[in-house]
Amino acid sequence: MATITNVTEYQAIAKQKLPKMVYDYYASGAEDEWSLEENRNAFTRILFRPRILIDVSKIDMTTTVLGFKISMPIMIAPTAMQKMAHPEGEYATARAASAAGTIMVCSSFFPLMLNRIIEMVETTDSHMKNHDAEPCFAETPFENVTE
Repeated sequence: MATITNVTEYQAIAKQKLPKMVYDYYASGAEDEWSLEENRNAFTRILFRPRILIDVSKIDMTTTVLGFKISMPIMIAPTAMQKMAHPEGEYATARAASAAGTIMVCSSFFPLMLNRIIEMVETTDSHMKNHDAEPCFAETPFENVTE
């Protein structure tokens, strides 16, 4: 796979690899797609200031969100129907968030039950045992839902 340097390149690869119906689902927004356009516009306003001749060997990007320490100020936003793009879907995303030391926000519309994701991350990911923060799973209306 070629080196991907921005979100637009991810989108082009997804369009090539995913079935049209699946790509269209992920690439679209709700109703008139106003929020989708606003999100894209917001990303164009983010600029990085190059740092030259600065010691970057000990950079600490940790921060806290709702009292929980995370490794960087980046979290995974809710995305429904992830299994349409990959067989492991939300499970793989939860493992990736855990390994990166950050938070995955689960969609309220996903085919896997929240309890299964929580159980999978807590029992299979050694990173969770070594991380400073305990895993945070908010109480939700889905707490008692079973498969």
